[in-house]
Amino acid sequence: MKTSIIIFFLLALGKISYGQLKQSIDYQYYRDDKSYYAFELFKDIKNLEDNQLLINFTSNTNFSKIDKISIISGALEFKLKFKDRADVVHSDNPEQKFYPISISKKDLMDKKIPCEAIIIFKMDNGTQFSLPFNACSIKDFIAKN
Repeated sequence: MKTSIIIFFLLALGKISYGQLKQSIDYQYYRDDKSYYAFELFKDIKNLEDNQLLINFTSNTNFSKIDKISIISGALEFKLKFKDRADVVHSDNPEQKFYPISISKKDLMDKKIPCEAIIIFKMDNGTQFSLPFNACSIKDFIAKN
């Protein structure tokens, strides 16, 4: 009995620890009757010294890749450099497609992005998806961690 309780405790601890491998920074989505798209910005806890922030972009439309990411606030436009990631994101919804990418934390921090902005994901087929982007809360989070 004692061994069973210890094994259960260790399994539960392992499950909780595995679930905390990423630290979520921001999540924004748009949904209507026909379309859904979202982005999740997070940091990988395993690589604390890593200068990368990770983004999982999700959409129910079909395209091959993300061509360009820009952040717009008023007349200002900031282009974000990004790299594709080889990660596989699983979902219980087969209509959703995930596009994992990474951006430089330093690149984001160095840009003078106003607090209230819009992030635009431009796809290879010309489709653009725009979502709110609160640069100040993201920069505050990065500065604290």
